[in-house]
Amino acid sequence: MSWLTEAPTSRSRLGSLASFPFSLWLFAFLLSGIGLLFLHSTEPTKPEYLGQTYRQTQAIVLLGLGLIPFAWVRRRTLLGLSPWIYALSCLSLLLLPFFGVTINGARRWFALGAATIQPAEFAKPALILALAALLRDRREDSWWAGLLLPGLVLALPFGMIASQPDLGSALSLIPVYLAICFAAGASGRKILLLLLLGLLAVAALYPFLHEYQKARILVWLGLDQLSGNLGAGYHLKQSLIAVGGGGLFGQGLGQGAQNVYDYLPYRSTDFLFAVIAEETGFFGSSLFVLLYAGLSLLIFRRAAQIPDRFGRLLCVGAGAFFASHLLIHTGVCTGLLPPTGLPLPLLSYGRSSVAGAWLCMALVAHACVRGERSLAGGARA
Repeated sequence: MSWLTEAPTSRSRLGSLASFPFSLWLFAFLLSGIGLLFLHSTEPTKPEYLGQTYRQTQAIVLLGLGLIPFAWVRRRTLLGLSPWIYALSCLSLLLLPFFGVTINGARRWFALGAATIQPAEFAKPALILALAALLRDRREDSWWAGLLLPGLVLALPFGMIASQPDLGSALSLIPVYLAICFAAGASGRKILLLLLLGLLAVAALYPFLHEYQKARILVWLGLDQLSGNLGAGYHLKQSLIAVGGGGLFGQGLGQGAQNVYDYLPYRSTDFLFAVIAEETGFFGSSLFVLLYAGLSLLIFRRAAQIPDRFGRLLCVGAGAFFASHLLIHTGVCTGLLPPTGLPLPLLSYGRSSVAGAWLCMALVAHACVRGERSLAGGARA
C-alpha cells in the first residue's frame, strides 16, 4: 500500500483526516439527492425511465464513498500516473468509432452487456489532471508554455469528442482549460485574445458542422421559423414551455405538464433543469442554481487556501468543471445558448456522468489532504 502513504503517525493521520473536505463531500451528496428527487418524478412518464432512480442511487453511493481513499494517494504516484491516465482517456475516445455503439445517431458509448460507458465523461477529470501536472512548475508568462502547449493537450480530446458528435461535452472542456491556464499565471489579456480568436474559428468552422447542428443554431437565432416547432427546434420549444410553465412557484413535484405528458425530450439527462423549473418555478429553480453555483465557489475558495501549485490547479479545474456544466446546461434549457446535449453532473441520469463528477470531487479531496505536505511544485509529497 505504499502508493497510498508510508506508515503515517497517529498525529499525521488525524491531521490528514481533518483536512479532508467533508463539507464539500456532503454538499455534493445534497445536490445528488436533489437530482434523485427529480429523476423520480420523471420515472412514471416513460417506460424506459423506470429504474433510473435506483441505478443512479447505486452509482452515487458507490462512487461517493468508494472514492474517499483517493484523497490519500501519494502525490508523486498521482503525478507519475497523470500522463498515462490522459493517454488512456484519449485511446478510449480514439477507439469509439471502431468499437462504440450508436445511440440516437451518435457513437459515444461502449457497450458492456446491458450497461454503457461514455468515455467523454472520464476525459474531463483526466484533462484536469493532465493540465494541472503540466502547468504545476510553469513560471514564465509566455504564449507557448502558458496557453499553446496546454491547448494542444486540450485539442486532442476536444476534437475526438466533438466528432462523435458531442459538441456540448467538447465545449465544456474549454472553460476548464482557460481557468487552469489563468490560475497558472496566463495573463487575462492573452486569454481574452484567445477567446476572440476561438469565436472567429467557430464562425469559420460553421460550414463544416453537421446539418442538425446548423439547424439548431439557426433556430436559436430565430432565422429558421419553419423548424421552430418541429425538427431542430422541438427540444428548445418544449424546454421553454416547461420553464415558463413553472411560473413563480412551480406546478408541484411530478405534476409538470411537459414532464407528465411526455412532451419534453431527454428530461432525465440533458433537460433536467427544465423539469426542475417547471415543477418548482422561478424561486425553486433559482435556489437550485445558487446551490449548484455554491459548490463551484466553495471549490474555488478551497483552491485559494491550498499552498501547493498542483493542488490549487486541480481545485480550479474541478470548480470550472461544475461551473461550465451549470452554465451550458441551464443556458440550453432557457434558450440563452444554442441547443446541445450536456448533462448536469451529480444530478442528471447517467452513471458515466456521475463517475466523472465524483472523480473531479476526488481530485479536490486529494488536493486538500495532500496539499499541506507538498512542495511548491507538488512533486515530492
